[in-house]
Amino acid sequence: MRTNRTTRTAVAAAALALTLGLAACSEDTGTTGSAATDSATNEPAATSQPEDGGESEAAVVIFENGWAKATDTEMSGAFGTLRNTGDVEIRITGVTSPVSERVEMHETVPGGGGMMMQEKEGGFVLPAGGELFLEPGKDHFMFMDLTAPITTGQEIPMVLTFDDGTEQDITLTARDFKGGEEEYVGDDHGSHGGGEGANHDG
Repeated sequence: MRTNRTTRTAVAAAALALTLGLAACSEDTGTTGSAATDSATNEPAATSQPEDGGESEAAVVIFENGWAKATDTEMSGAFGTLRNTGDVEIRITGVTSPVSERVEMHETVPGGGGMMMQEKEGGFVLPAGGELFLEPGKDHFMFMDLTAPITTGQEIPMVLTFDDGTEQDITLTARDFKGGEEEYVGDDHGSHGGGEGANHDG
């Protein structure tokens, strides 16, 4: 049925063109072609590209001025500024690096002798369009059980895992730093320097 209707329409259009002249035919054809092209081009762009292939799937976290403390001990801290360039909140739920058996996210909390460090429950949250400063003595990444000493100038790869299951690669550079001997809350780190209140390089 669709083919027969198209044929009859084409015959009628041709007869009309002979009656009205080539100018009218040219005008009608140009208008119809333009509308079809615009519809085919704009609909996928509006429904697929921004929604499926834009910021919602691309990594939107920027790690600025990332660095780690050079050390020959079993632990080291990593610092810098995490920026969320997207319009939705992001939560970092995991971190890995080949230089360490595991990487933890630490926060600063009040302790018996002042401020102490503990693992951040639930990971780091980056508000939409916001940032998180990772600094010695404050929030930071912590390399636990280093596989080898970290040397000055060494580039350290890391992988961030987000709560939606996506991952992002980042790279830090090691530098000398004499501070960062804060105390840690909890017994889980007893093998890293003495258990409750053990010092670490964060």
